[in-house]
Amino acid sequence: MARSNTSVDVAVIGAGPYGLSLAAHLRARDVEHRIFGDPMGSWKRNMPPGMLLKSYPWASSLSDPRSEFALKTFCAERALAYHDELLPLSLSRFIEYGEAFQRRYVPVVERKTLVALEPSAGCFHATFDDGEIVHARRVVVAVGLHPFKRLPHQAAHLPADLCSHSGEYGSLQPLDGKEIIVVGSGSSASDLAALLYERGVSVSLVVRRPQLDFAGYPRPRTRFERITAPMNGIGHGWTLATCAKFPQLIRLLSKDLRVRLANIRALGPLGGAFMKDRVIGRVPVWLGRTLESIQTREGKVLLALMDASGAGHSMRADHVIFATGYKIDVGRLAFLNPTLLRQIRLVEGAPQLSAHYETSVPGLHFIGPAAANSFGPVCRFVYGTYHPAHHLARHLSAVLARFQPAPRMPSLDLEALP
Repeated sequence: MARSNTSVDVAVIGAGPYGLSLAAHLRARDVEHRIFGDPMGSWKRNMPPGMLLKSYPWASSLSDPRSEFALKTFCAERALAYHDELLPLSLSRFIEYGEAFQRRYVPVVERKTLVALEPSAGCFHATFDDGEIVHARRVVVAVGLHPFKRLPHQAAHLPADLCSHSGEYGSLQPLDGKEIIVVGSGSSASDLAALLYERGVSVSLVVRRPQLDFAGYPRPRTRFERITAPMNGIGHGWTLATCAKFPQLIRLLSKDLRVRLANIRALGPLGGAFMKDRVIGRVPVWLGRTLESIQTREGKVLLALMDASGAGHSMRADHVIFATGYKIDVGRLAFLNPTLLRQIRLVEGAPQLSAHYETSVPGLHFIGPAAANSFGPVCRFVYGTYHPAHHLARHLSAVLARFQPAPRMPSLDLEALP
């Protein structure tokens, strides 16, 4: 039977790379905490088998307290093929690594879902789907991107059997035997199109941009390239290098500049290098097509498209998948109490955060992609787990220690003294 009322210093909501990294650091500092969620759940349920990560393997490690269990170490311990750059990192390998990290550093993860978070005097009441209510002095939300899927407004009326978002896959088996249109130009779109094509599914890729871009194949870089555009955990160039290494400096910039950096064009829609040959010349690609409207007829989806010249085109399919990205909007987190939500100061839908990843509601913190408008684009990458894990664990350890009751000294029996 579930406990009805318990208390804890820190509740971590979400057990993906950011939540697991923070919990590992909290455990190392003996900070009382509980972490809730399915370890690597979104990566297991909402990304298709066979997908390749776009980031380099060397930049895809979770953050442990001693920096001793990188992806490279995991592969070496198991005699698995690995190269910092020249070999792609598969989704399945990354999930295996994340689960091994969890077993080693975060052995207790509670697989339950937060359904309501309410403010209370000096703490938060967190209600979970098993009925337990946890009173937490601090709550850290690390829910990743999945709650923030973005669909075009034209698709709002479509039923789930005709329309979906790329973040809902998972197994691709339900799409077998159907005619599919994938809309989008990033890695999610190109990965899905390639994987569906290789399953024998009839698939087309519709792209608004005039060309479909892919990352370049890894290669040795010249000394000049290394100086003028240094490689870092989220891309190339001095701007991204600064964003990757110094998110606390990014937070000091103006709001407009922070938001522009969080959505910097250099990180815009881009397919993975190792997927290019699996798409180009194989999957039919329709470039420069803007979605005008969507209709349904006799169980089919009809897309009305316009090309760059203004000419109209139509396409018909059994199902359309929108690989149209994500937009942070904390109002879409159903567990947030309306009173609590109104108290959170926002920057274009994302929480405005202090240097300690704290919202305008004392004790409520956000890490991961939801923090990008405050700390820059590194929050959108696994590489960024290092910063909040180190900083927030150190901060919470110091803050919570101030409120611990002083140890009681044994009373002296004065009559027993000589």
